[in-house]
Amino acid sequence: MQADSTLPEAERRNYKNVSNAMTRIVAEEGITALWRGAVPTMTRAIALNMAMLVTFDTAKDFAKAAMGPNTSPMAIDFGSSMIAAVATAVGSLPFDNIKTKM
Repeated sequence: MQADSTLPEAERRNYKNVSNAMTRIVAEEGITALWRGAVPTMTRAIALNMAMLVTFDTAKDFAKAAMGPNTSPMAIDFGSSMIAAVATAVGSLPFDNIKTKM
């Protein structure tokens, strides 16, 4: 539905809503067409989760070592989360772009 408006008018499907889209896709293209974008979506999810989890844990370990044991755990978690958010965006955006174009 997202890419439908970018198609030439002759190729547009003009879905009314999600249920209309799903019903027409199954009727016109078969049930397996519903999973056509699954692989790019899973690839993006893998990249996103790897970037998020690895970066957060690594940043948290470095912050604890650099700031010492008396630093607020909330400050360490907040800083680590911000670093992980940037890494997650950078790591997953190429896959998101590819997924959208497919």
